[in-house]
Amino acid sequence: MIRVRAALEALMGANLISTNVMGGNIGQVLLGDLNATAGAGAFGALMGPQPNVITLKEVLTGMNTTHALSSPYQVVGSSAATIAPASPLQQAASNFQANLGNIVVGGIMQTAGWRIFNKISSKSVRRANAMIRRAGLGSTIQL
Repeated sequence: MIRVRAALEALMGANLISTNVMGGNIGQVLLGDLNATAGAGAFGALMGPQPNVITLKEVLTGMNTTHALSSPYQVVGSSAATIAPASPLQQAASNFQANLGNIVVGGIMQTAGWRIFNKISSKSVRRANAMIRRAGLGSTIQL
């Protein structure tokens, strides 16, 4: 059974983590850097290079492939003159530490917002679920 409100709540939580840890929304993280250049069409820009976003492709390859010059840098060795791009996982860990407060506050606010929304919309959700059951889709989808 697909529960639409639960799926939306999970998507919002994943987007909160994605934005604060990886630097972009879920679409940018999953689809970014699939093409060498930004493509045309509805989702073409999502599949091109994503500056300052750690993409799934970068995590799997372990390298900042398309935007090493614009990515955050870390000092390597004892000389400050030796600078190398941070690996995607190191940068994600650094972003997590830097944005932990945003993640906690955002998670609390999202949880509170969903509880309030569920209370306010409970009557209309019951009506919509009843209509879905009457249409014969009650075992497949639920709000």
